[in-house]
Amino acid sequence: MSDRLPEAEARQQLVDAIRMLERANVVDYNGHFSARVGENRMLINSGASVRGALSADDIIAVDLDGKPLDGNVLPPLEFHLHSEIYRARPDVNAVVHTHPRWSTYLSMTGHSYKPVYAQGVLLGEIPLFDSPNSINTKPMGEQLAKTLGDRPSVLLKSHGVTVVGADVVETFTLAVYLEENAERQYMAMQIGDPYVFSAEEQEMCRQKLWTRSLFKKTWDHYRSKL
Repeated sequence: MSDRLPEAEARQQLVDAIRMLERANVVDYNGHFSARVGENRMLINSGASVRGALSADDIIAVDLDGKPLDGNVLPPLEFHLHSEIYRARPDVNAVVHTHPRWSTYLSMTGHSYKPVYAQGVLLGEIPLFDSPNSINTKPMGEQLAKTLGDRPSVLLKSHGVTVVGADVVETFTLAVYLEENAERQYMAMQIGDPYVFSAEEQEMCRQKLWTRSLFKKTWDHYRSKL
């Protein structure tokens, strides 16, 4: 588990992450990103926040039951998605739920995610949460966390994606890699059957590419565009 940032830094990091994902068309007007900052405390963008014009004031603190801790601004309706993953996964310190185009096309049509791109290998085999509904109750959050298991991501059928990680930078980067891979897979499928990395090739990619320095390099690339 990585060290947690002071809350002021974590708030700004969430702002940057959400704005970068919005510009990359990975988050739309309903996406949300959270960071665990205490045993029963997480930061998350408010439900009413405008994702493309986010500021630190739009990041609120809530407990794992969704109760605001620093005021009365409410979290997104799908806060259960975050809180139940944190309850189930002590190794996770950040969660993002996105509504991206390419990976959602795959789940809409019954196609599984395939590792066709080196960075996309890091997501592994992505399970499917077989419901298009919002994760807006505790039981649904529990079901999603169970489907996720010990993996870094889960596809939500005809809905979107959830990605988790040790911190915000790792989670952001994995979300970007997932969608980049999905776009390449989708586009290649218009021509023929895309090449899927072998088990040996996937292991080589994981050994070389799962590093904090490369995650930070990807983060810095997207942040330079803000």
